[in-house]
Amino acid sequence: MDINLRFLNKLSQWFNTLRAPKASLKTESDDAQNGLISLLTIANQYQGQATPKNLDSTVSSMPVFTEQGFIGRSSQIAQLTDVINLWRNHHGEISAIVAPSGAGLSTLLGQLPSLVQSNSVEPENPESTAKPLPKNGLIMSFYLAPLTASDAIANVCYCFGIKPPTTLTDTSITDIIFAINQLPAQLIVIDDLHKLMLRMMGNAQALVTFATIVMETRKHHCWILGCEKFAWQRLSAQYQITQFIKHVITVDYFSAKELASIQTKQLVNLGLISKDDTQVAPPAEHRLAKTSSKNSHSAHETDEAVNPFDDQLKQLHTISQGHPTLAILLLQYSFQQQTNTESSNGDSSTHCICKINSSALQLCQDNDLFSLAEVYVHGGLRVAQHAHIFAQTIEQSSLQLAYLARQGLIIAQYSQQDFAQHFYFITPALSKIIASHLVNNNKLFN
Repeated sequence: MDINLRFLNKLSQWFNTLRAPKASLKTESDDAQNGLISLLTIANQYQGQATPKNLDSTVSSMPVFTEQGFIGRSSQIAQLTDVINLWRNHHGEISAIVAPSGAGLSTLLGQLPSLVQSNSVEPENPESTAKPLPKNGLIMSFYLAPLTASDAIANVCYCFGIKPPTTLTDTSITDIIFAINQLPAQLIVIDDLHKLMLRMMGNAQALVTFATIVMETRKHHCWILGCEKFAWQRLSAQYQITQFIKHVITVDYFSAKELASIQTKQLVNLGLISKDDTQVAPPAEHRLAKTSSKNSHSAHETDEAVNPFDDQLKQLHTISQGHPTLAILLLQYSFQQQTNTESSNGDSSTHCICKINSSALQLCQDNDLFSLAEVYVHGGLRVAQHAHIFAQTIEQSSLQLAYLARQGLIIAQYSQQDFAQHFYFITPALSKIIASHLVNNNKLFN
């Protein structure tokens, strides 16, 4: 009998996508009634917009944020200021800021130009040869990993507004380096360094080309690279990137105090407390649970102002582990679910912050976890890239990624032209939950 093994293989993959047990058929309201929120519900809260432009663009400019409302990171800002001052005094070296996904690295980098302006000290000697502080910073994020030296050169040229060479010659890199060093000195921030690396043929040479240009221009321009923690570890192990980076600054998730400062603003926005963060908003039906001991005291009965939501803020930090995006979502979702419960049955009993139902992760097989690890480290993968990395067909990769998306573990941005170009990524709110699970299952390594 002639058996079509490829057909059977595809059929097996299709059955794998239907393997979720009955427990996964529980509704969102079932979880909410039990004080839980599923990974799928968290993923569905993602507000990112997918457009053909952001799917196909090579490089995208990022907005420059203001210093207003910025919380924490004083140690990192001081280190960055020192790095820039060293560069201004002709000791320029490449620097990197490393942080786990979702810890606010992009926000910190976006604040960098304005923060540096406000923290840098001008030389006292008017005849000092120190370089002037750049008035503006160039903040870029690469969405497509360069797969050739020509791609790498084109990306760097884009940063500086230089026309890339039409053909790559032995002198192309030298010419580009010379041209870049003739431009006015700039502060250049490259966010999402992990998106520059991809385990595909040619990418290693592209990274070498990019690194060469940065190394040879670091004295004239101030380069600061931002990279995700686990991707940095891979770059260090496979490419020895630490040999070229002089200063490495680390960022982690927020402490309980820092997260409370962030979430207090959300409480104000939700109308739960006043702007002085000490008074409870009047309507009882629009408030989260508070312990009875703290409910019994009014603002004038205590010598020290106490946030009436102190217990909830502590719960938020414990559940979110300091992840700011996840904490904001949990706070809003918990408030909404309590409001819905009270309006439907008149029950105003206390509710705590919803805990996370991560059972979908427990159902993943090893091949699912390996896929999640690659999607996580690269900041997202197209179907074709996933197929290349795992040496399988486009159809197999499409089915596997679609399965993970249905479980809420990744999000899809669809290409209208080619399903092989569908882009899958992990929503920022789920990054720490998934990374922790991958580490515990030996798919990511500390």
